[in-house]
Amino acid sequence: MKLLPISGKDLPGNVAELRVSIARLLFFGFAIPPIGLTYFIMRTMWTDFEGSTYTSCGVLNILPSVSAIARSQVLGWKFVTWTLLPFRLTIACLYRRYYKHIFTRCLGCLVLVCFIYESLSTVVMALWVDISGDSMFHKVSVLSIWFSSFGYIGTSFVCLKRHQSLAIEPHQKLSYMLKRKLVIVYFSGTFTMWFWYLLHTNFCLPLAYSCFAFCEYIVSWCLMGYLWTSVLDFYPIYLCHDAQHGYFLTDI
Repeated sequence: MKLLPISGKDLPGNVAELRVSIARLLFFGFAIPPIGLTYFIMRTMWTDFEGSTYTSCGVLNILPSVSAIARSQVLGWKFVTWTLLPFRLTIACLYRRYYKHIFTRCLGCLVLVCFIYESLSTVVMALWVDISGDSMFHKVSVLSIWFSSFGYIGTSFVCLKRHQSLAIEPHQKLSYMLKRKLVIVYFSGTFTMWFWYLLHTNFCLPLAYSCFAFCEYIVSWCLMGYLWTSVLDFYPIYLCHDAQHGYFLTDI
């Protein structure tokens, strides 16, 4: 009886006809959103500064919110969202298998539900990105993204922290260290962001909405960076193919 290989070490060097690094695919895939957001911010401020920085209060504002940027760069925003979706689905499948080894079933399911819900929320927002920011649908979709990402990052990091002793490889330690720093900035930025938003909506202070928008950029980049750390989580994994075993993942 022959057993299927469970590790790349179980295979002779010349067996695999195809060997693709999952980490490289994720590296290039999750590099798109932060680069795209940076480009969209600069392009929006260059081509649509007055329209994107307008507020109903009529006070001084120098930075467009993420929602205003998305409405100004509709095609680019949709392109990035749909391009990223296969990579999100990929890490959802990989994390499902990964969490089996370190989390209880309930905890793993909770993290995945939050992540999938956040991913679907970003797709929904991209589909109707041109809807007015004052509409109830827009407010609900934006809040859905923020709360689901808040839940995903919070639950996944708490679970990883409880199982930190299992992170023994260098890439695992680096992943945990980066996640910890990103989580601190993410939650600090989130609370600061909503503080400035309340100041803007209740008191219409000059530049309050600019501070809100700047915090929104920081929080968005932190979320993108947190997803990018999946490159380190799945660093040793390869997608292989040979005539005898078909497609399989190594070192999962």
